[in-house]
Amino acid sequence: MENFYLTAEEAAIVFTPRVMELKNKAIEKVMLLMGKLQEALAAWDAGSAFAFEPEWLQQGPKISKGEQYKSLPWVILDYPRYFGKTDVFAFRSMFWWGHYFSCTLHLAGAVKKRFEASLLAAYGPLAAAGFQVYLPEDPWEHDFENGNYRSIGDMGLEDWKRLVGRKNFIKLAKPFALERWGEIITDIVEAYATLLNELTVKRP
Repeated sequence: MENFYLTAEEAAIVFTPRVMELKNKAIEKVMLLMGKLQEALAAWDAGSAFAFEPEWLQQGPKISKGEQYKSLPWVILDYPRYFGKTDVFAFRSMFWWGHYFSCTLHLAGAVKKRFEASLLAAYGPLAAAGFQVYLPEDPWEHDFENGNYRSIGDMGLEDWKRLVGRKNFIKLAKPFALERWGEIITDIVEAYATLLNELTVKRP
């Protein structure tokens, strides 16, 4: 039989409405932050030479939030966001309560195939910039726990080639400490620029 009685720690929160008031205000500020981040990403796009396909930007930005990503609140900005039946070109920025911010470039289908050669050649710059590559078969996990990601800098070139070529999708991501709150927009725009610039580089 389940015990419905509160522990002392649970009671301390339940009996203190201020806790939830502060939590809700914090989430509102994260939503505002994500809006400013989207503006900064769009500003970078406007000055870049990256060749976006029109459909990759057609859907526009989306900010969403929830309470239960592995029992904790989250906020996500998807921009750019293109999720087709098999093709994906999406950049996801995420806040996960009590853990970190993160950004992820998700490429799938023909989009991933288009950039495969550039990804293979970008091993050094991506490793130096601290990016990680997603390992599971299911592409819809977002956290860095449980072996979901591996640092590109911790693998050899042959392992990188194998990971780039083994699936019809690839996710490249980078976490940022919550203490980077004041710098996170700059941090994520820099990561975005690094990723898209590496996809743009013309290599022999």
